Amino acid sequence: MLNAIKNIYFKRIINFLYSNDINDMGFLINNIIFFFIINSHGILMNLFFIFNVYIRNQNHNILIEIDTSLINSIKDGPASFLKGLYKLLPYSSDKCCFISSSFINPIFKPDFYYITASKLTQEQFDNLIKTKIINKYIFGPNLVPKKWDSFPNPNSWEEKRFIELLNLTKGMVVHSERVRDHLIQRTSTKNYIEKFKIIRACSNLKPKKINNFTERKIDILFFEKYADFNHSNQAEKLLSLFKATRKNVVSIRYGSYNKNDLKKFANDSKFVIYFSFYDTGAIGLKEIQNYGVFAFTHQKDLVNDNKTCFLVQELTNKYDMKPAFNKILEIIDNISSKNPNSELIAKRNQKINDCKNALEALCKNL
Repeated sequence: MLNAIKNIYFKRIINFLYSNDINDMGFLINNIIFFFIINSHGILMNLFFIFNVYIRNQNHNILIEIDTSLINSIKDGPASFLKGLYKLLPYSSDKCCFISSSFINPIFKPDFYYITASKLTQEQFDNLIKTKIINKYIFGPNLVPKKWDSFPNPNSWEEKRFIELLNLTKGMVVHSERVRDHLIQRTSTKNYIEKFKIIRACSNLKPKKINNFTERKIDILFFEKYADFNHSNQAEKLLSLFKATRKNVVSIRYGSYNKNDLKKFANDSKFVIYFSFYDTGAIGLKEIQNYGVFAFTHQKDLVNDNKTCFLVQELTNKYDMKPAFNKILEIIDNISSKNPNSELIAKRNQKINDCKNALEALCKNL
């Protein structure tokens, strides 16, 4: 009974907004008050949606529903990415409106459905094909590849049917042109290049306290992450070079810490060497950067600001790490001599890594 009453008031408000009749604002205000009295739960979200219905009607905005059903059952990078988007929802831009799948939406059907991380079975995928709405679905970046070098894996139905996924869906989200080109090269799908939606990895982490540069005890945080191949021999050579200096170097490996540990390391570090190969997202790096840490990486797609993140292609040298060592050390000494403001660096990185940029990029690519 209560739901029926709520829907009556909700529909009255929507009908009023669509009528564009501004001569009876008293009617609108009265119905809004009664609606929120009855439906006090999620007031802000409902208020956002109601008034964006009007905006959407006027500007022909695209409504995109993001699947947040797995937000508490996934972990690591995929969880951080989804949570980063979820914190912004509902979100509206000039062209798009984004809502969570948990949002009560009794009237409007989304134009598109975006699934970042999926436990979609092959049977469920086939059912979407049968219902003829598969072309409204966007998947990624946590669907493929499972492993970089073995893609496409015939034992994974998503990778085995990757070309079919590209053909039938609205698109596939990837974090960089490098990942896109790898998937295309492995599956000969250059004709589907427009299906790939490039969205940079992001983080909305905004620490309340940022340590000053001079009070940070860790000069270099050496972050190791090996997706497919082990590059530990190269890491050991580089570490030994830095440890021969007076720099305080701390080494951590992906998966060997919890989230709180990473935050403590980040806020106590001046620089991070992101020693990762074939990383498809690097959200961990974004979280470290948001504490005001300068970064070094050999992956070009992870460098979006040459003032706080530096490209060091010499890190890929399998036999001689001295060129990488010399280049990094020169930059570290130069920055350290200027005693930078870590709070300003953190704000700069947070702006670059903001998940709003990811939603705007997705909207632009539709």
